[in-house]
Amino acid sequence: MEFTESQKVYAKVVQKAWEDAQFKQELMASPVEAIEKLTGEKLNLSEGQTLVVRDQTDESTVYINIPAQPKNLA
Repeated sequence: MEFTESQKVYAKVVQKAWEDAQFKQELMASPVEAIEKLTGEKLNLSEGQTLVVRDQTDESTVYINIPAQPKNLA
C-alpha cells in the first residue's frame, strides 16, 4: 500500500505534534503557517477553504468527524 503525498504530510504533522508541545500549540493557533514551516512548502487550500485543527488527544472523549456529503451521489 502506497501513501499519497497528503497522507505523508498528515502523518508528519501528527507525529511532530505528538513529540513537540510547542509545535502542537503553533499548529492549534495557526495551522497553515505551522504546516508550511514544518514542510517548507506552501499549503494549497482551495479558495474559501479553512484548515481547522482540534486537539483530540483526550482519551476519555470520542470524536466523530462528519465530512461534507459528496455532491455527485447517485
